[in-house]
Amino acid sequence: MKSFIYFLAALAGIFLLANIMVSDSGYVLIAYNDATFETTLWGMLVLVMVVSCVSWLTWLAIKLLFGVTSLVYPITREARERHARKLTTRGFVEFTQGHWKKAERYLSKAAESGDSPLLNYLAAARAAHENDNHEASAEYLRQADRKEPGSELAIGITQAQLQLSSGQLEQALATLSKLHKQYPRHAYVLKMLKQAHCRLHDWQALATLLPQLKKHKIVADQEFRQLEKKCYAALFEQAFNKGRSFNTLEDRIKPANQIWNNLSSGLKRDPVMIHRYADCLAQLNVEAKAETLLREKLSKYFSSDMILLFGKIKGKDISRQLHFAESLLNERPNDSSLLLTLGRLALRNELWGKAKEYFEASLRHQRNVDTYNELGRLMAHMEDHEGSSRYFQKGLLLAANSVVDLPLPAATAISR
Repeated sequence: MKSFIYFLAALAGIFLLANIMVSDSGYVLIAYNDATFETTLWGMLVLVMVVSCVSWLTWLAIKLLFGVTSLVYPITREARERHARKLTTRGFVEFTQGHWKKAERYLSKAAESGDSPLLNYLAAARAAHENDNHEASAEYLRQADRKEPGSELAIGITQAQLQLSSGQLEQALATLSKLHKQYPRHAYVLKMLKQAHCRLHDWQALATLLPQLKKHKIVADQEFRQLEKKCYAALFEQAFNKGRSFNTLEDRIKPANQIWNNLSSGLKRDPVMIHRYADCLAQLNVEAKAETLLREKLSKYFSSDMILLFGKIKGKDISRQLHFAESLLNERPNDSSLLLTLGRLALRNELWGKAKEYFEASLRHQRNVDTYNELGRLMAHMEDHEGSSRYFQKGLLLAANSVVDLPLPAATAISR
């Protein structure tokens, strides 16, 4: 109903306008110099409307033309930047989905015309790397350096990450060493440098780096202590391998002494480090020096590993060595490792009865394969073959804990 009313109103308006135009057409005169233009008022209005429509249609056609051509190659700066942003978005979407080839193509194109070439080139380098196109990856990094010459840190970190992930450890170390000289306090550079040294087993370089890792808190305290111990354990092993090739005593122990002297005061109080240094000396046949070191440290920094090593090496004065170990019993009367060591030192001093007592006391506190073996050997030399066999069997059963102690036939039964 409303539509019909609107139609009638419009029809009435048209009739009214037509009546006005017929009754009075009006007159328009435009003169400029010798030229004149004459028309009716209504003709002038129609002309204005036609010109306006043609102008609007022309503008719309130009806009559509620019829009279509911008899909192929953006013409204006604004269009290029808008197109580059779209490529960047599409590139990162493909990157997160693992479509490396598409990501590389979109990101590299965005880098050429966008306002953030560094970001796009770095991402394109990663995409190319993931696609095993290492040559293209390196080229993108070079282009990033040319486009953004002041971004060597970001470019270097990206390059080192890609080198580490592809196993190019020597190249990664060279890249990170260069960055470390320029940015000695950069946390992530230090962290990657630590990773490179560990993977290359370059323990000496890692030992040099450790103070900086601690100072700048690159790793947590517990991880740092584990890393420190692992590093120096490897260094003492290298010192042993290097030292055993020399003939003189001084030359043999020099590598191990250098490592020990370079330790911090805290590490020199660490039982693990003390044990590693003493064990290295003992393996280099410098047992007297190892025994002296352990005797000096055991009273303050006692550990099972240290006391067991103390019982295996021979000092200059074996009687004094035994008396010192016995003095430790005052504070640790029930320590099975100490009692085992005392038994071994008693054997070294040819105190057979005392050695047997110490070994048996050790077993009362803790069953141990080494203690059973020591008692088995001692009983055999004391011609107690039955007791020797019994201790050896118990040691074997303890070592092979998967063996079930089931009943076995007697010897007389076998002979029947």
